[in-house]
Amino acid sequence: MAAPRTKGRCVFPCAGHLPAVAVCALLCLPAVGCGTLRCQKISAEAVADARRLSLQGMDAQQQGQWEKAEKLFAAAVGKCPHDERARCGYAEALWQRGACHEAIVHMEESVRLSGHDPTRLVQLGNMYRGIGDLTRAGEQVQRAIAANPQLAAAWALRGDLLQAQGDRVEALASYHRALAYQDPFPGVQLAVAEIYRQENRPQRSLATLQALKNSFPPGQAPDDVLFCESRALQDLGRYHDAARALAHAAGRGNPSADLLAELARVQSLAGETAAARQSLAAALQREPNHPACLALEQELGSRQAVLATAARAP
Repeated sequence: MAAPRTKGRCVFPCAGHLPAVAVCALLCLPAVGCGTLRCQKISAEAVADARRLSLQGMDAQQQGQWEKAEKLFAAAVGKCPHDERARCGYAEALWQRGACHEAIVHMEESVRLSGHDPTRLVQLGNMYRGIGDLTRAGEQVQRAIAANPQLAAAWALRGDLLQAQGDRVEALASYHRALAYQDPFPGVQLAVAEIYRQENRPQRSLATLQALKNSFPPGQAPDDVLFCESRALQDLGRYHDAARALAHAAGRGNPSADLLAELARVQSLAGETAAARQSLAAALQREPNHPACLALEQELGSRQAVLATAARAP
C-alpha cells in the first residue's frame, strides 16, 4: 500500500508582492513583479489592484480555497499581465484544478518574466515532471542548479527525476545534496527512506524516518511519516511497534478507511486480533466495500473458524 502524500501544502509556493508605488518608473522594477517597460502602460491603480488581488489569492491558497484563489489570480493577471508573481499563483491554482497544460503556459511566462529565476525554474520543472515530461523537467533543473548550486529544491527535483529513471544511486546522492542545504526536508527524507527500503536496508530507512519524525513537535509528525515508519518497522519484524505508529496516526482526528485498513492488517500480523477487528469495523463503517478490508475480514473469519475447529478436537 502506497504511503499517502502530505496534504494541505502548496507544492509550488509563490512569493508575495512588494508594495506598489505611485511613480510609474518604479512600478517597472522587478521587485513588484512587472519587470519591463511595458508596465509603463499600466496605471499605478491597476498595479495596486493586482497586488491586492494576488495577496488575497495567496491567502486563499493557504486556506486550501483553490477555486477562489484561481479567480483572484486570474483577475490579478488581467490587471497586470506582466506580473510574474500573479502568473505564478494563477499557474498553481490551475494546476490544482487539473488544468495542467494551461498551468504550464502561465508558469513558463512567469519564468520568463522573472528573468529565469531558479526557484521559478524548479516550479516549472515540477510541473513538467507532473505530466511525465522528464526531459523538459531535467532541463529546468540543470538551469536552476547552474544559476544557484545551493538551491535544495533543485537537487530534490533532480533526485526525483533520477529515481523515476531507475537510477537510485545518483538519486540518493542528489537527495543528500538537497539535505545538505535544507534540513529537515520532509519530501526528500521520505524519498531517501523509500530508496533504502527498496535496497533492503530497513534499518537505514527507519533511522531516516525517525530523524524526520523528531524534527516535528512531539506527537505532531504527519500521517505519511508515521505510515512509512510503520512500514520500516514491519520490514524489521517489529509488528507491535508498527501497529503503535499507525494507531497514533489513526487516533488523531478522522482517519481514512485506508489508514484503518492498514492498521487492522498490521495489528493482525502482531497477533492483536481483537484490536484488528475493531479497526476493521471502523474502516468498513467508513467504506463498506473497501477491498482490503473485505479481504482481511474474510481472512480473520477463516482464522477464527480454524481455531474453533482446533478447540473442539479431542
